[in-house]
Amino acid sequence: MDKIKIAMPHRGAGVAPVFAALEGGYYREQGLEPELVPYQGHSNSLKALITGEAHFTNAVGAELLLANQRLQGDAVVIASAIACSAQQVAARRGITSRDELRGKRWGVLARNDADECAIIMAFDRWGWSIGRDAEIVVVGTDGARLDLLLDDSRVDAAIMHAPETFQAPKRGYHVVADFGQLDVSFQNSCAASTRGFLAAHPDIGLRYVRAFCSAVHRFRSDAAFGIHVLRKYSGETDMDVLRPTWVMFARYMSDMMFPSVEGVRNASAILHRVGALPRLVPPEEAVDLGPVAALEREGFFDRLMGAADAARQLA
Repeated sequence: MDKIKIAMPHRGAGVAPVFAALEGGYYREQGLEPELVPYQGHSNSLKALITGEAHFTNAVGAELLLANQRLQGDAVVIASAIACSAQQVAARRGITSRDELRGKRWGVLARNDADECAIIMAFDRWGWSIGRDAEIVVVGTDGARLDLLLDDSRVDAAIMHAPETFQAPKRGYHVVADFGQLDVSFQNSCAASTRGFLAAHPDIGLRYVRAFCSAVHRFRSDAAFGIHVLRKYSGETDMDVLRPTWVMFARYMSDMMFPSVEGVRNASAILHRVGALPRLVPPEEAVDLGPVAALEREGFFDRLMGAADAARQLA
């Protein structure tokens, strides 16, 4: 068994592919013995990846681009679970529609992060602008995320990541907009490694991606398994939260896990626009299509999705 370290940014549904690969035995099936190392937030887990403390992580495109810029890193997306915005907007009592969000206080943990990118993409679609139509309030990270974001003395609306989407109503907030309906490419939940590690260990990289893709397929197609994974690893026990969280993520996930070149390009454009990146980063610098392409050539997805069996039955 080859030992690998996976940097874990949080325990939310966005990292479900890692938990599903662990719970479903897909890492072990590929001869991998994973150690899941907890970090607080994507910036820290990506730092661990780039500095060699970890071999893989689950990330989002915008955060990966920022980490590479900050640390002169070579992190790359190697497989994608979700290639669109998967966030929702929760608003305090008294705000009942999207239009009523105009001019309100929007809470974020930090400036120029993936959540602010999602806000900008939504505002572009709505014909709004950050400077004119919203006040961005940085709530920081000194406390529980929901406690900070749902403090109506400071903010009127905040970006939610399931299961937060279904936890917020229990605190008096309610969802008024779903960024998942924007139909904009955005590299969300994805597997990431570094070019250096993949060059030195191409076989381990390929096996990791095979386990990741197997886990995503099982998670999205097997409701009982998916809900079980969320319940066991996220810390949430309320089925009224777990069930719709699984439905939402199963809807967002794809069975073809190629990294989203367009999603990374969009993230780069927004981060450059707000000054977080000094230049537009070509997506080819932050994406490695090789592992998923290799799986496709070997017929992995044909087998995974049952196309070969179906063809035999129809022959």
